[in-house]
Parts: sequence; structure tokens; C-alpha cells
Amino acid sequence: MTLIVTNGRVVSPEGVALRDVVVEGETIAAVLPAGEAVKACPGAEVIDATGRIVIPGGVDPHVHLLVGFMGQRSVYDFASGGIAALRGGTTAIVDFALQRRGGSMLKGLAHRRKQADANVTLDYGLHLIVTDVTADTLAELPALRAAGVTTLKVYTVYEEDGLKVEDGALFALMQGAARHGLSVVLHAENAGIVERLRAEAVARGDTHPRHHALTRPPIVEIEAVSRAIAFSRATGCGVHILHLVAADAIALVAAARAEGLPVTAETCSHYLALTDEALERPNGHEFILSPPLRDKANQDRLWKGLETAALSLVASDEVSYSAAAKAMGLPSFATVANGITGIEARLPLLYTLGVDQGRIGLQRFVKLFSTWPAEIFGFAGKGRIAPGFDADLVLIDPDGRRVISTDSDYGDIGYTPYAGMELTGFATETIYRGRLVVRDGVFLGTEGQGRFIERVAPRRPAP
Repeated sequence: MTLIVTNGRVVSPEGVALRDVVVEGETIAAVLPAGEAVKACPGAEVIDATGRIVIPGGVDPHVHLLVGFMGQRSVYDFASGGIAALRGGTTAIVDFALQRRGGSMLKGLAHRRKQADANVTLDYGLHLIVTDVTADTLAELPALRAAGVTTLKVYTVYEEDGLKVEDGALFALMQGAARHGLSVVLHAENAGIVERLRAEAVARGDTHPRHHALTRPPIVEIEAVSRAIAFSRATGCGVHILHLVAADAIALVAAARAEGLPVTAETCSHYLALTDEALERPNGHEFILSPPLRDKANQDRLWKGLETAALSLVASDEVSYSAAAKAMGLPSFATVANGITGIEARLPLLYTLGVDQGRIGLQRFVKLFSTWPAEIFGFAGKGRIAPGFDADLVLIDPDGRRVISTDSDYGDIGYTPYAGMELTGFATETIYRGRLVVRDGVFLGTEGQGRFIERVAPRRPAP
């Protein structure tokens, strides 16, 4: 069956123009001037994209579905979270598999695939969370790479949750990863500073949500990013800095990239949309995440980092704790589960705050939302509208506006961090592997339609 998306403003590497996108099976077959494909293929299924912008399906390389942390469980699993992603124009994600301390990384990978494969509703890859670096762990790296896992997740905090990796182990892991063609994605915070400041605040009775940010000052990130870059320089291992928000760390990443080091960094949609003012609200606990929200001046510098490409992508860092789950940790910020939902909102947030408000152009928007995350995280065939690429397409309405409410997201989360914001650029249709799977927010696909993607070596965008 041939599918034609006709007469839309197609964003491609060559520019933005009215085009027809011709799909054969799961693949883009051609991109032609508007109207030509419909004439040439009279029996094709046609989706009229008049008045719409057509972009490649989004790639979100930082999501947590079916996750438990700090005593709470996420609302989204691989089926429902995938539907939320597709509603938000995202057709591929990277989630996480966990190596438990003392256990095997390969067993962690097999366990996570067993949880996901039968239910997942979109394409997905996995980062492997490493918690225990031993001779046996390092010996598993070639098999991980052969299984299509190209990235190792490391936490430099959360010892109480069995996640933190000390510097010596991290350095050894990066040496091994470099030898076997893997790279590291890093939650970069200085644990010693965080743990001391948090303990002092709790001892004083300073438990308001504002103290979550005050006990994680920007130096916590800046120091850890600097250390990661030094390790990359010494080992040759690629490093991607997750959820960067401390603006002074952007210059460190830019300098590393200019030096030719295999270093990239992301920020997240919530850091572009929210500031630490949110922690002062009556529901401030709902905005607790790590690293924490920063002030408006810092936020402006994040946008500048996206404009200059010092920051290479915008992820969601999706964690769908319900309103009730977030409240379970009260009254102390130290026991509130870290993380907020955002997998569905990533598209309209980035479009509204970026394109609609004039901070970035359409082509940069597509690079940040789709192209660069696909390249950095090894999704061959994704991230571009061009012949031979996967037929993952999203039609965006650039004119319709909605005010976000607790009912805006898929599923029963019970709150949204973006309540009251008026956004535009929502997906009206999402096409996944050549099939229309979402129209006007309604999921038309099936559970289990997704598949695990064995990812290839990264391509890092030029600095």
C-alpha cells in the first residue's frame, strides 16, 4: 500500500517547502513537489496536510517508563507511555535497563526487554544503567554492544538507592567502553556536596521544596560535568551529559566539543518552560526533580545554548509519578520522588517556546526534536524526511492553541507541570512506520506494535 502525505510544509535537511511525501510500506520512497505524487499514484491512500507542518517523528532519548524510584511507581508503562509519546509526535525513545549491584548487565537487559517487548507501542532502545563495575561487568561489554546497546548510564549520585558509581569505577568503565565502541550517558551531580547540604537542611528543619534547589546549587552540576569531560579526554570514551540545566556548564561542553572530544549534552523541556519559582507554589513538591529548576536568567542561557548548538537536543526525562505519588514524600523535599511527566508535552513546548516565540527556526527545532537525537543515539533510518528513511512522520498544527490542564495528558496522572500554559504546535496526526497511529489525540494502533531497535555507533553533530 502506498501512502501519500500531500501539500504539507515539509521540514527536510534541504529546507522547508510544500512537498508530497510518498511512503511505501514502512519507508519513505520519495519527496516530491506538492501535488505531483497524488497525480502519479491514483490508488494511494492520501493524507491532506494542507496548513500543516510535516516533520520526522520525534526521538526522545531520555525517558523512564514502568519505573520505580524513591518508593513510588510511574503511571506509564511501555504501552501507555508509548501512546502518550505518539500523541506528542515522538516515535522512538531510549529507556533504561538496570544492572542490580552484584548482578549481570546482560540479565538486566533481558529482564527489561521481557517487560517491554510484548507491550511497547513505538520503537525503543535501551541505555544500560551500570551500578557495579567489576571484571565480570567489563567482560560483558562486547556482548552488550552486539545486542544493540551502545550507551551505558551512570549516576554520580543516589547511593541510598544503590545507583551511584564512584570515580575509580567510572574511569574503568569508560576505558572499557571506549575499547568496545560504547559511550556513557551521565547523570552529572557531585554527590558529596548534595549529601552534605541536604543533611544540613533537614537537620535545620528546612524541608520546604525550595530547599531541593538550594541543596543542589549549580556547582554540583558544573563540577561533575568538568570531571566527566576530563575522563573523556583521558579515555577517549564518548560522554553525553543528561538533563543539563546549570548554564555555566554549557561553556564547558562547548569547549570540549571545539577541542574535538566526543562530548554532547541535552537539556529538557521542563527547564525551558519552568523556573525555580514553581517550587514556591502551594504544589511546589510536584516540581521536584534533579537537577532542579533554575532561575529565569539561567533559562535564557539554555535557549542560547540551543541556538549555538552547544546543547544538542531537548529530551523529556519523562517520569510519570501521579499527583498522589508525588505527595507521598511530604512534608520533606528530601523524600519526595524526583521527576515529572513530559513525554507528550515536549513537542508543543519546544515548538511554542522555540519556534512560535522566535527563539529558533523550524530546521533547528527539527534537529533538536528528532534529527540530532537520532544521530547521537544511533537510530539508523530515523530523524529525517528523505528517501530510504523510516516513514515516521508528524503533522503539526501551527495555528491551533490549547490551554494545558490536568486532562491534557494521556492517562490518569492527576496533575501537569504545565497547567495554565497556552501552547501551539500540537500533533494532529502521527504516522509510525507508514501507519497512521494517532489522529487528533486518538490512538489507532495496537499494543505491541513497537519493536526494540539495535542501535548503531553515534554520529555527533559538528560543534
